[in-house]
Amino acid sequence: MKTHFVDQRNFFHLLPASGNSLLISRLEHCLQEINRKCGVIDQLIQQNQNTVNKSVGTERLVSLSFDIAQAIAADNGGILTQAVIKPPNAPPFYHCILGYQNGVAHKLIIPLQFLLKGWGDANIGHQCYIHTISGNIPRRVTSSELQSLNMRKSDNYYYVGITSRNWMMRLNEHVREMASGSQRRFYKAWRDHYGTPGVLFTSTLRNLNLSYEAAMNWEEAMVEDIASDKYGLNMIPGGFKGLKLLHSCRLIQNETITLDERDVAIANYVHLNPRKGLPNPFISELWKDDDFYVKVIEAKEKTLRVEQVRKIRELNAQGMAVSDITKAVSAINDQQVKGVLNGKSYTRVR
Repeated sequence: MKTHFVDQRNFFHLLPASGNSLLISRLEHCLQEINRKCGVIDQLIQQNQNTVNKSVGTERLVSLSFDIAQAIAADNGGILTQAVIKPPNAPPFYHCILGYQNGVAHKLIIPLQFLLKGWGDANIGHQCYIHTISGNIPRRVTSSELQSLNMRKSDNYYYVGITSRNWMMRLNEHVREMASGSQRRFYKAWRDHYGTPGVLFTSTLRNLNLSYEAAMNWEEAMVEDIASDKYGLNMIPGGFKGLKLLHSCRLIQNETITLDERDVAIANYVHLNPRKGLPNPFISELWKDDDFYVKVIEAKEKTLRVEQVRKIRELNAQGMAVSDITKAVSAINDQQVKGVLNGKSYTRVR
């Protein structure tokens, strides 16, 4: 199939292989219609050609007032392609929205210019990406609504990564690691919520054609910005800061290693620090809710109820002895009462 606008080589490099020919055909038609009305696609290709040897990665992108979304229906493989108007404060993005499977929708986001002719080889250098796991997404939502959906940060969890290979190849490796039962935080969160209704898994290609140093600097900044707190799924800091941590743990001999060697070191880090890989960020958020905390505590055997904890403090304030309090509230033993009084347990019960 001949195309006037779409660089088919880059399209096949940067998107899943399944159904690509039909996607390209529909995308090409959409670009033709946009260009017929305002000539803007020709302008983007000219920008690609003018910057091909002068700038790198996202430095070459220009801001425009539209995105393009393609939605693939899981049930019949049908494809809906449409341009979506947006404020002209960012480059145009291509959104490939995969239909719901096992309760989960998957969306790929790529700067549109990467897919247009004149860009050059998108597979040269390092690629930078962010995977996002979002909850509470309505099951019935149009492709344009899903494309522009502004999710609350409390429903988003982030994994930042870079690769010296192709980001689709790296995504397939992530899938295998997730399926194998790896306890790395990202894989466990993904595995635990695969099949959960209302979950959206978003993969965003943020930059490409970068040098190793530039990619590492990008990763370090992005992990610190969005993935170093309770919403982050990375096991270690990004970029060179992460290498310093691995070196301090004696998991690497020096800080000049390849990304594959770093991945092995991170796996060893998880093996040596297994608990660091176990927290489920969705559940950890629930634990911050006092009502959820009380429900879980009271559901366990041999634990005090809220009324008992409050009574223990009340009787202690009246000067009653610990042994008498134990009997009065029907606690298991004096140690259980002492734990409440010395602040070692039930501190969140007020």
